[in-house]
Amino acid sequence: MKRALHFPAIMIAIAVLLAGSMTGVANAQTPSETIDKAHTMYQKGQLAEVIEVLTSMAQEQDLKDADAKEAYLLLAKAAAGKNFSDQTKQYLEKILEMDCGFELNLKVEPPQMRKAWYSVEQDRDSLCPAYERPDPGLQTLAVLYFENNSIVDNEALNPLQKGLAAMMVTDLANLSALKVVERERIQYILDEIKMEQSQYFEQESAVRVGKLLGAHALLMGGFTKLDDDHIRIDARLIKTETGELLKAEKVEGDPDDLVELQSSLALKIAENLDVAVAEEEEKAIQADKGESMEAVLAYTRGLNLEDEQKYSEAYNAYKEALAESPEMQEAQDRVTALEPIVVAQN
Repeated sequence: MKRALHFPAIMIAIAVLLAGSMTGVANAQTPSETIDKAHTMYQKGQLAEVIEVLTSMAQEQDLKDADAKEAYLLLAKAAAGKNFSDQTKQYLEKILEMDCGFELNLKVEPPQMRKAWYSVEQDRDSLCPAYERPDPGLQTLAVLYFENNSIVDNEALNPLQKGLAAMMVTDLANLSALKVVERERIQYILDEIKMEQSQYFEQESAVRVGKLLGAHALLMGGFTKLDDDHIRIDARLIKTETGELLKAEKVEGDPDDLVELQSSLALKIAENLDVAVAEEEEKAIQADKGESMEAVLAYTRGLNLEDEQKYSEAYNAYKEALAESPEMQEAQDRVTALEPIVVAQN
């Protein structure tokens, strides 16, 4: 099926302003070649040029569904990078209208894109009236932020409040029998309901968030660095529907072994949820990730800076994490997501 792309008025205006500087870029190229060129421009932070090239292409050619969907996705990324939130949502809506089952790979998307996607996804039913959401038949777990109760290095460890939650999500996401709510979706809900940070660790507030997320159970807790040789991580499983405490667990050991301690706790949580853990899934959780404490702290600083919309500083923090632990995939994903935005800003 062939499609003509439809563009918000502000996007057309940008294209008109840029016309001349990019004249002929799309001419004599196939849609795939033009889209590839736009991808390269996006990676270089040339966001306005991406919009101009794809607008020109759409005015000259009817597109197959696959090309149209890819073009809309790139336009959404470019619009998000320019902070055109309404236009970003419109492009994402177009994708859902074409493919009601479409899912965005949030690991490598910039924060503006993630936020727009969460907003649009809430309207999936109205955009696709005939679409039936698949029921995975899985238990859903939301991992909330961990409270910092450290006696030593308290301020330096504050980034771990979000960082430990993110690490726990990454490990538990290995389990095919469990659906885990991503950290960014939780942050989106917290921002939407304007919850104060002091309320993050209150059980009553946590249950409210869990219900908004559609989670069956909540994982919340805290960590305490007692001295240079001893850290403890506590976790509580809460039944969302009733607020009932299902189970409490803890792990403790050397702060330098934080990643291993957290992975051990993740397996205990899976056991308490009666979730089947395949041998390869357990190996993936327990695998030596080669992440130093310095890398973890740099990565978690990046998460906090990203939530504060300090994208250049977040990018540098993720790069610092990679310098410490080059195999840290989570940091690499965020570098990939932020790089076009940071380049465009500079």
